[in-house]
Amino acid sequence: PSSPVNSAASMKKTLSEALKGATFQKRLSLLGSTGSIGTQTLEICDACPDNFVVDALSAGRNAALLAEQVMKYRPKIASLETPEAALELKERLEAANCQHMPTILSGPEGILAAATVDTADTVVTGIVGAAGLLPTIEAIKCGKDIALANKETLISGGPVIQPLVEKYGINMLPADSEHSAIFQCLQGVPQ
Repeated sequence: PSSPVNSAASMKKTLSEALKGATFQKRLSLLGSTGSIGTQTLEICDACPDNFVVDALSAGRNAALLAEQVMKYRPKIASLETPEAALELKERLEAANCQHMPTILSGPEGILAAATVDTADTVVTGIVGAAGLLPTIEAIKCGKDIALANKETLISGGPVIQPLVEKYGINMLPADSEHSAIFQCLQGVPQ
């Protein structure tokens, strides 16, 4: 199973992270930043500002909310689903005199750029459906840990994802209550 203790190396990494206590800092790429998982993730970032830096934000078509998020979190990359939404984001940021203009992208290329931004060490996948599969695969190939809130990624891509998790030595953790419940049930279950 994908869990923080699915191998000896993963166990060592998880233990090392846990022992850091409150001094850790995670750099995040957030896919689906304007949805429920995304906004809740950003609330956690707000509650622990010394522990989280947001390096990339990706959203569907909600340029207004993404503009607010960009102004607050100052990511390197901001991506929206369509070129029109990306243009609206750019115009909103310019109108707000954004001092830290991110690279603004759109479409599948934008999601991939957000998922693989060089500075992030963890990718939170809160995008709906099979659209999360390819960005998750590419993030894993870049050695990024995955906070998964997209069950379709494992349902449709499990046979591809599982070997990649092991090959690249990353952690895949549940980031949604449904996933977390299953994860907790599987802890300690022999393979």
